[in-house]
Amino acid sequence: MAQKDIFKQFLAEASPSCFGARLEIFERYHAWLVSENANVNLISRRTESGDIWTVHFLDSLLPIKHMDFSGHSVLDFGTGGGLPGIPIAIMFGDAEVTLLDSKKKKIAAVRGAAEHLGLKNCRFCDNRIEEAAGAQFDLIVSRSVKIEPAYKPILLNLLKPQGKIILYKSKILDDVRQFGNYEIFDASTRELGERKIVVVTK
Repeated sequence: MAQKDIFKQFLAEASPSCFGARLEIFERYHAWLVSENANVNLISRRTESGDIWTVHFLDSLLPIKHMDFSGHSVLDFGTGGGLPGIPIAIMFGDAEVTLLDSKKKKIAAVRGAAEHLGLKNCRFCDNRIEEAAGAQFDLIVSRSVKIEPAYKPILLNLLKPQGKIILYKSKILDDVRQFGNYEIFDASTRELGERKIVVVTK
């Protein structure tokens, strides 16, 4: 089965009533990402364009089986090319998603992506996480950042009471064990290999 078909099957199961509309947005995001990645390094250039459907889009949405993002304020820490924040924003139009990355060029590109896709529920921050104090979020997602010990108190301070940090992991869980209250969900698939979603509760 083609990678896009695998993603379409996942999307149809996750969002049966809005499948067509959301697939159309993901198709435009895919085309934008392939084009823009030639100018700004948003994802690995070794990734085949067809693999983006599973390696990035499907992977970004793995937590929705274990966590409801609807109506929540979400911080995407280290968003890179808008992953997982933009897929989450597409799926949950009533969530407010802040995409944070210290590289201004990447945030400028991701802002362009959100405008291109017509997403009204995205905010943007081109600072380091240490400079993001003041705001508070229901959920913080981090897909590609190792959580150094120095980040731990900052992330917890950015969470509202009973807020959650959602980490995308594979085999290495060293940075997870610094948190006291967490749950690990096995999200492995044949296409993605070993994948774990770690939910840390404040």
